[in-house]
Amino acid sequence: MKIKLVTFAPNPNFGTCLQSYALNYVLRKMGHDVEFIYNKRETPPPPARHYVLAVLKLLRKIFLPGQQVRKIKAGKSAKDGGSTPDNQTPVILQLPNRWILGFLNKTPAYKYLAKKWYCDSLQKFKVFKFTFEDGNFKMRCLFTRNDYKKVVNDADLFITGSDQIWNPFCGGYNPMMFLEFVADGTKCVAYSSSISQSAIHPVVKDRMRVALQKFDHIAVREQRSVDLLKELLHRDDIRLVVDPTYLLTAKEWEEFGNRAVIEFPVPERYIFCYFVGRKRTDIYERMVQDVKRFTGIDKVITLDCYNRPKVYGDGMTYQDAGPYEWVYLLRHASYICMDSFHATVFALKFQKEFVHAMKNADTETGSQNTRMYDILSRYGILYKNYSDDGSNGWQQRIDYSRLEPIIENEIKTSMDYLKYEIEE
Repeated sequence: MKIKLVTFAPNPNFGTCLQSYALNYVLRKMGHDVEFIYNKRETPPPPARHYVLAVLKLLRKIFLPGQQVRKIKAGKSAKDGGSTPDNQTPVILQLPNRWILGFLNKTPAYKYLAKKWYCDSLQKFKVFKFTFEDGNFKMRCLFTRNDYKKVVNDADLFITGSDQIWNPFCGGYNPMMFLEFVADGTKCVAYSSSISQSAIHPVVKDRMRVALQKFDHIAVREQRSVDLLKELLHRDDIRLVVDPTYLLTAKEWEEFGNRAVIEFPVPERYIFCYFVGRKRTDIYERMVQDVKRFTGIDKVITLDCYNRPKVYGDGMTYQDAGPYEWVYLLRHASYICMDSFHATVFALKFQKEFVHAMKNADTETGSQNTRMYDILSRYGILYKNYSDDGSNGWQQRIDYSRLEPIIENEIKTSMDYLKYEIEE
């Protein structure tokens, strides 16, 4: 089948990269012709100043290579650890109609200049290579209304998912992620799409209801999302499935990580840290220091995906990692500290000991903690959530002999349902 896959496009958030890769990989492994479609509008458009500075930066990079370039500061989205202003009202995004970019995309120089624009660091170069040069994806960017019409005419099936694509506080309410451009009659399904909220915000509730009515099958990532959509759509066929990163075996992910190119000697024993949030750095530091004392391991490697120089546990911060390096270093770590959903999934996949900290205060509107309470509670390991009250429950080891059959059954059930979504 010709399948068009819609989710967050790969970017330096490694969970985003790997969930995109995983579902694409599984569908291609089934024998389908999979095309990843995106429109570069996953967050609210930046102000005009952003583009002016970005053009100056690009020109300086081309004509004055090696010179120090002023860093551009743009608005943060919830996806990269920021949040919707005041965490109150989600932003409504629009399907862009950028005919000028559509025209330029057909010119020989466009890809060269786009790569120069994007790859302003080794990490971004690795993400670009992973996305466009390593054969992992067949990508199509939609610039104009005509592009949307063409892709609909070229599709047998649209699949949305995974990740927080239906969370209106994660960048905004994006009509692309709800397939609003797809006419009735074209088959649409969702696999592991996530709302990642305790409630659907009233500003987007009616629009979400209308958009999702066209979906033939809907499978989501958290039980709370199941409950919300059953109530919203008055449907009893909403299913719970695992994130697509589960669907690859540990061996397949290990082979993926072996493609890593790491620029420093990796210690034999180290604590791996991956923190996406920005608000609780003091709690992260206390957690890492507690883990150092508990494990007796003094080497700490923190992978950062947003060019932040923060160092945890008197260790090192690795700012040049790409998706392969992230998987490799997590796979070989002795202990893992994180605030990330996908880091938790991979820790479970590789049967690692870990401790997790919620990246948002539970009182925040737009908090993404719902998905973490869901996964930790579902497996009976909520004790792995770090509390800064001095309790040591997180030190309890995970009984993987109990957990493994539960996870394997979830994977089988989810794979069966994904096949059902496509075939029925």
